[in-house]
Amino acid sequence: MIIKGVVLLLLLFVHAGPASADYAEAMRYYERQEYRQALQEFSAAARGGDADAQYMLGRLHETGSGTPQDFVQAHQWYNLAAARGHRHAAEARESLTRSMTAGQIAEAQQAARAWQLEQAPSRSTPTTRPDIETLSNRQGVAEIQRELNRLGYDAGPVDGAMGRRTRNAIREYQADSGIAQDGHATADLLQRLRQTERETVTASSPSRPTASPRVVLQDDFSDGDYRHDPSWTVLSGDFEVDDNGLRSIVAAPQAGGRESRTLSAERPEEIGLAMLELILEQSGSIRRDEAPIPPEPARIFVNAPVDNAFRMELQLASRQRTGSLELGLFQGDRPDGAGYRLVYAPGARPGLSLVRITSAGVEVIARHQERLDLEDGRFHRIVWTRDGNGEMQVHVDDQRLLRVQDTGLGDRFQGFVLANRGGDYTLDRVRLEAR
Repeated sequence: MIIKGVVLLLLLFVHAGPASADYAEAMRYYERQEYRQALQEFSAAARGGDADAQYMLGRLHETGSGTPQDFVQAHQWYNLAAARGHRHAAEARESLTRSMTAGQIAEAQQAARAWQLEQAPSRSTPTTRPDIETLSNRQGVAEIQRELNRLGYDAGPVDGAMGRRTRNAIREYQADSGIAQDGHATADLLQRLRQTERETVTASSPSRPTASPRVVLQDDFSDGDYRHDPSWTVLSGDFEVDDNGLRSIVAAPQAGGRESRTLSAERPEEIGLAMLELILEQSGSIRRDEAPIPPEPARIFVNAPVDNAFRMELQLASRQRTGSLELGLFQGDRPDGAGYRLVYAPGARPGLSLVRITSAGVEVIARHQERLDLEDGRFHRIVWTRDGNGEMQVHVDDQRLLRVQDTGLGDRFQGFVLANRGGDYTLDRVRLEAR
């Protein structure tokens, strides 16, 4: 117990920033295992914006120390601490999500955003803000980070460094505001952020779940077998279940020419290659005479009938920057036929595309124009939703990358299909809900 406490203290004090008096007092209670008193003191420090205290509140709620165990509140406090740059909070939050339902995660995210809005200055008590014209580039980025965090977008620490978190937060705000998603930190963006009040963000925030969703597919492969409960069917290639989930490894595509190809509904095995070629050609990544010669893909599907409006959540890891991965929903009795597919192309621009397949052919309906790097040794959370009006959104690690409205497919879907066309991929878990 003593060694564990020392390790915890070391982890906490590595985090930069002075501790508040409330936090220091809370830690003394925590070390004496007086968790109720620690909870009160941590709560006071957390309200003042202390990231360390917010992280510790997450730990107390996760373990049920001094308070009933509550994963939703634990996730909320980890999320708030991560938004303020706490180095261990994001990892703790991601680990906790493995024990939470999709509804609990959505509730926790909404609670974190609501808490930030409550702490933000109101119109009646404006704070002094430096004139935009007087700011250096770094100061301007810091002001943008501060405003994004105020509105509930996770821009990371207010340090003036233009990193991925800040850029993704800008894109998410731009998407919610209906403006071009370029991810650039500009004076015009800062002016717009300052004029965006809490009411606007609240209106655009997802509503709190009011009813339990109907789950049509859920599998974490913890039973070590994909052949039952539910029963997956391999169409081609090899799949295995290891300690991390459902895994497939396919050799990378080889460069080479191709003959002219005509896509046909009678040859569904050609659809995947056609999708990849279409995406790469339109992005300028390859010329027509350089299209890759495909390896034998690894393809698998599972029947999971779901209505036209759905929510899909999965955890995915990629270990090679080669080939492509396709996953999505199909209609009818042909897993390679009509439906929607997400296509991930490592190292390419666009890195992620949303494709519609019909008997008439293949069409890319949305693209994330930047490269998407998932080969970092960890699992990534992908959430794909479609509402009754045909609006689809795709989030990767809580950052929205795709948003499009498409009514080209109006019938219900029959199941989920995945195709590895060159790479090393593991599907840790998948959950599909009817909306």
